[in-house]
Amino acid sequence: MNVQAAVYTNERGQDRKHTPWPLPAGWTWVALDDLGNWTGGGTPSKTVASFWTDGTIPWVSPKDMKLDVIGTTEDLITKEALDRSATKLVPAGSVLMVMRSGILRHSFPVARTDRPVTLNQDLRALTPINALDPNYLARYLARSARAVLDACSKDGTTVNSIDAKSLGRFRVPVPPLAEQHRIVARIDALFEEIAEGEQALDAARKGLETYRRALLKAAVTGELTADWRETTDVDVSGQDIVRLIEHDLSLAKRRPAPSGESAGLLPIPDTWGWSTLGTLASSVRNGTSSAPRATPNDNEILRISAVRSMYIDASQIRYLSESQAAASAEATVQSGDLLFTRYNGSADLVGVGAIYRGPQRFYPDKIIRVRLHAALEDGAAFVELAANAGNGRKHIAANIKTTAGQQGLSGESLKQTPIPVPPPSEAKEILRRVADGLAAASDTRHVLDAEASDVQRLRQSILRAAFEGRLVPQDPGDEPAGATLARLKASNTIATPARRGRRAKS
Repeated sequence: MNVQAAVYTNERGQDRKHTPWPLPAGWTWVALDDLGNWTGGGTPSKTVASFWTDGTIPWVSPKDMKLDVIGTTEDLITKEALDRSATKLVPAGSVLMVMRSGILRHSFPVARTDRPVTLNQDLRALTPINALDPNYLARYLARSARAVLDACSKDGTTVNSIDAKSLGRFRVPVPPLAEQHRIVARIDALFEEIAEGEQALDAARKGLETYRRALLKAAVTGELTADWRETTDVDVSGQDIVRLIEHDLSLAKRRPAPSGESAGLLPIPDTWGWSTLGTLASSVRNGTSSAPRATPNDNEILRISAVRSMYIDASQIRYLSESQAAASAEATVQSGDLLFTRYNGSADLVGVGAIYRGPQRFYPDKIIRVRLHAALEDGAAFVELAANAGNGRKHIAANIKTTAGQQGLSGESLKQTPIPVPPPSEAKEILRRVADGLAAASDTRHVLDAEASDVQRLRQSILRAAFEGRLVPQDPGDEPAGATLARLKASNTIATPARRGRRAKS
């Protein structure tokens, strides 16, 4: 290896070439080519079973590059594969880098290996010289991912790739070896503290979700307003509302209301009544099966992804042609209607619903529109709540079926969803308290998100300080990096291993 660039420094230990930032005394900028020996990869023939059956040697591919340290891998090869293919054994303590993968559009995966491994052809490994701590190098390259991609990416390739020669010229700020060890130890200690903080943030987020579920459950069982009922009389009960709706002969033919405890439902106050979503609705209808298009016009149709639990993203729209719109006149939603998802790849997103508030639009056949009976007046907000929590959500989750890889809910099952009906005055109080509780939770989540962003910025600040020489104090007694490199060269410690002939693939 050529170490001229490594030792060509001034009296303060700074590289005389252009450098991204000034370095402390004893540090120097060194190209990757001068910091170790490169090893490429290869793939043993997949047609030779003995290369892969009962393998014990890790074979690293881009899909394994998700951790800081590579231990085991998804694929293992045999000693026979190593002996009879182009792949080579990479020593423990090497730094692995992805050279060819779609992930290079936005990331530059780097990892260390704590044991000998082999690589596929989309990776390269740098085995550092004795003057370089592999932990330090891996930390620096991971922190410099954007710079590597900007400086070393190939142009005009079908698959995103790193140019090996450009990567070899990519320079690293190298401090004295003892200082490298101190830097790595300090980074690890600080990152461990940060990780503990992140765990606390995650626990707080989970606590918020637990609070949200408990709040909604209390809302739809009457627990939330137990104190309100003790001091407030009602003129119209929930049972009165249910009887009024069921008095309509056209609605009386619908499925009878659940009977509470006999149906395995959570108990509700005496002034409440049980009904079903189908009974409370004047119409329940699937949307249009017309395939939407991206070209904007006046015929807006909501996308399936627009509907989530108690939230509709009205910006999630596509468009129908004039002929499609004319054929889909019945598949429109108006402000105040409830929309529920009918199919989704995730069961958690099937049967979730929300009130639609906005101009009249079309909706697709994987969404079900529920238009409530006029007797409910402003009751849509409570029905939205009851369908997404407690017994309502429990019923929906129990009736989700899998068809062709999609999770689905039939319209009939949705109609059977049990809905508790409180007195109108109590429903308003419930909604007020829920809104206050969710707003407080949202404020707390914003604080947690801001703290999480601060954590990421703190990590970057620590790494920047580390590689600018500001994280740990310099020790004048440390041998300068340039002197170490020169000494290693003089003692022939730096050496390029003999080239190994390419083995014929079997």
